[in-house]
Amino acid sequence: MDDQRLKVGQVFVAGGPPTITYNPRSELNLEERIQDYLDEGYRILSVSGSTKTGKTVLVRRVIPQGEGIWLSGGAINSSEQFWETIAEHLGLFTSIERSSDSKDETWRTAMGQANVGVLKGGIDKKEIVGTISGEKVSRTRNVVTQVREALRGGMTPLIIDDFHYVPQALQMEIVRSLKDLVFDGLRVIVIAVPHRAYDVVRVEREMTGRVQQVSVGFWSQDELAGIARKGFDALKVVDKDEALIARLAEESFASPHLMQDFCLQLCKANGYRYAQDEFRQLVAPDWNSFFADRASMASKSAFDLLARGPRQRTDRKERQLRSGSVTDIYGAVLAAIAHTGPGTELTYEEIRAALKDVLSSDAPQRHEVTRILEEMTKIAANEIPGEPVVDYDVELGKLYISDPYFAFFLRWGVPGLS
Repeated sequence: MDDQRLKVGQVFVAGGPPTITYNPRSELNLEERIQDYLDEGYRILSVSGSTKTGKTVLVRRVIPQGEGIWLSGGAINSSEQFWETIAEHLGLFTSIERSSDSKDETWRTAMGQANVGVLKGGIDKKEIVGTISGEKVSRTRNVVTQVREALRGGMTPLIIDDFHYVPQALQMEIVRSLKDLVFDGLRVIVIAVPHRAYDVVRVEREMTGRVQQVSVGFWSQDELAGIARKGFDALKVVDKDEALIARLAEESFASPHLMQDFCLQLCKANGYRYAQDEFRQLVAPDWNSFFADRASMASKSAFDLLARGPRQRTDRKERQLRSGSVTDIYGAVLAAIAHTGPGTELTYEEIRAALKDVLSSDAPQRHEVTRILEEMTKIAANEIPGEPVVDYDVELGKLYISDPYFAFFLRWGVPGLS
C-alpha cells in the first residue's frame, strides 16, 4: 500500500523541479513574459534572479528540456565546445561519406521439378557469381557552419543556464556569433544572477536594445507560504493557524529551495512520509535543533574557507567575542555579519555597528574591515565552487550575500558565532 501512496519527497522537492508545490507567482506574469518572448523573438532574453530563487525551474516549466537546446554555462570552456555541444543536441553528422561501386556479374540458372502434395511445378534456381569494386570518398563539414545552418530561423530555443559562469571573453565570442541568428529568428535565453543580468549587453554593445529582461526577484513570505499550503493539502496534513508555515517562511531567506526542504523535514519530523488517509495535525518541533540540523551540511565548506582567510598569512591578532569564543579578524567579521540576522545586503556602517556588538574589545579600523571584506570576496569568487556566497562592492560600500544557504548557515550553523 505504501508504494502506491504519494510520498513526501514527491511533494516537497528541494533542489529539483517541483510539480505539486510549483508556484507560478502569477501576479508577476513570469511564465507569460517568457511565452511572449518565444512568440515574438528577435531579441535575446535574459532571465535573472538570485541563486536558488527558481530561475531554472521557471524556464523549464515553459520550455521542458526536450523542447529546447539546454546548455550549462559551467560546462562551456571554449567556443569549440559550445558549438560541438549544440551539434550533439541536434544530432548532426559532421562528416559525409560517398561511395561508388562497379559490378562484374555472371548469372547461372538451373531448372528443376518440385512435388508438393498433388501440385507439380518447375523451379528456377538462380545464383550470382561476380566481383564488386569501388571507392569511398569522405569529407568533414565545419561544425560551426553546420550548426548555424540548423539553427537559422528555427523555432527551437537555445537556453544557456548559469551564463555568468562562462568566461567574459568567451561570452563576447558567443554573443557575437549568435547575433545574426537572433536577427533571423533564433530564440536565445540566458539565465544569470542579477548583477550579471546585463552581461550580454556589456560584452557586446551592439546588443543594446536587443536584450529583453525578466527578473525573477526574491520570494515574498506569502509566496513561500503557498508552497507549504499546496504540499500540506496534498499530503493531508494540517497547520491550522499557519504558525508553522510562517516560521518556516521567515527562516527561508526568500528562497523556495529552503522552503521546500523545511517543509519536507517538518513532515518527516512529525512521522509523515506519505499522504495520510485523513487530515492530521502538524506539531512544532524543537525549532533550535530543527534548524541547527538543517544547517549542519549547508555551506560549511564555504564558511571554513572564509574564516581561514588567504592561504598566505601572518599571525593574526586574537579577537574575543562577547559569546566567549576567541577568533581572529576574519572570524570576527563573519560573526558581525551573522549578528545582523544576517541581512543579505549590508552596508559597511551596519557591519561596523555589528562588530561593536559582537566584540568584547575595540572594533578594528575601517581599512582593516574593508580589506577583509575584499579578501573574502576574492576567496568566494576563486576558491568556492558555484555562485560567490559573498560579494563586497567597494564603490557602494555594500556586502551582498547571494546564497540563501550561506545566510542560513551563518544564522544556525555555528553555535556562539554571534
